[in-house]
Amino acid sequence: MTHDLPTPEDLTAAQRRGDDLADAVADAVLDDPAVRGEFALALREGSSAAQHPAVRAFVAEQERLADSGDPDLVAAGARATFTAPLAVHVFDVGAGALISSYRPPGPAAVLTGTGRLVHGTQHRLTETARWLSAASLPDGLVRGAEGWVMTSWVRLGHAMVRRGVLRAGASADGVLPISQMDSVRTWLDFTVVAPRSAHRLGFEVTDSEYAQFLAYWRFLGGLLGVEPQLIAGAVDRPSAADLLRRVDALTGPPSEDSRVLTEAGIEALAGGLRDLVRVPMGPGRLAARTVARHLQGPDLGRALGLGDPAPHDRLVPVAAAVNRVGLSVLRRSDRVWNAVVELNIWTNRRFLRESAELVA
Repeated sequence: MTHDLPTPEDLTAAQRRGDDLADAVADAVLDDPAVRGEFALALREGSSAAQHPAVRAFVAEQERLADSGDPDLVAAGARATFTAPLAVHVFDVGAGALISSYRPPGPAAVLTGTGRLVHGTQHRLTETARWLSAASLPDGLVRGAEGWVMTSWVRLGHAMVRRGVLRAGASADGVLPISQMDSVRTWLDFTVVAPRSAHRLGFEVTDSEYAQFLAYWRFLGGLLGVEPQLIAGAVDRPSAADLLRRVDALTGPPSEDSRVLTEAGIEALAGGLRDLVRVPMGPGRLAARTVARHLQGPDLGRALGLGDPAPHDRLVPVAAAVNRVGLSVLRRSDRVWNAVVELNIWTNRRFLRESAELVA
């Protein structure tokens, strides 16, 4: 089947586009920090509560997008997310998707320039994990729900970085920091790289589960400010992988900034393992680096500063094989499998409650 994916020319043009609605609010906040409080109020009480026109327009669009979603899709949540235990996402999302997101040299320079992902990486990783859990849960993207509110803040956060960098005069050749192209790449990290990483760790999803996951993430992408036409054609494994290849073809090799971010990311992942499953920091760093090397591959792993393959790396595919067998046993019974998914959903809800104070 042929899908309407963006051409290289479309993606190149997307490097020059941001997110007008969110950018207007970001400019307002940069000019008057009190606008941030008005934004928070509008998310709680509705767009009509906002006095600032930029805030009112942005929140009204988030409300419209939420209300336009397929009720069954929103009620189900990103169900494939919950086919693996929460701790596994330290690896497939963390060592897989997030480490992969540090590859592009342009965005890496922006992130190291802000300092937010180098200093305080553990805090940022916890925030990301909380957002991903909240946005993926059943009914998490209903207007006013925790996932919807967090997603609106994430969208504004991207705009704040973009407008801040532009005000500092750091843009080059009309290419925007955190552009639509960068947003598509980040969307693909969560929708292709993370599930592919889970597969390599033995936690596979079916074609139907993945199609539902992509449909949910296309809806979530809109709430994040990704232009719909850039991701509309990613509807199954081949089309999503094809879009990733097209984006990768326009992405430069990792830079020193990429390696700085990767090292900070490994430290944060070790902290995540310590907090979730009580693994001490030393073994946690070793596990995070080893799994990241396996997921990124030897060449990219070296380019990201993860080091050369080591003998103990062979343990990862062995563990993946064990996970794969265990998963296949659980899937034999619909009743058992549904119970597993519901348990993972409950664990994510508990994580949201218990981690709230860590990001306060």
